[in-house]
Amino acid sequence: MKWFVLYTKSNFEIKVSEKLNNNGIEAYCPVYTEIKQYSDRKKKVVKPLLKSYVLVKIKEKDRVKVFEIPGVL
Repeated sequence: MKWFVLYTKSNFEIKVSEKLNNNGIEAYCPVYTEIKQYSDRKKKVVKPLLKSYVLVKIKEKDRVKVFEIPGVL
């Protein structure tokens, strides 16, 4: 099995990664936590490290399956 880079819609990286993992395809989306300061509060926000990209580990013949997931370009 090889690792491939998957291009996704903007801000769909984490959702695509979760759907791929739920469908039995090994996917990885590196994330980091950022603290946002709003006028009335602070909030922890999880953001992807690689914008618009998800890493997937699949067999060469199964490449077509990943394009069935909404948000994958």
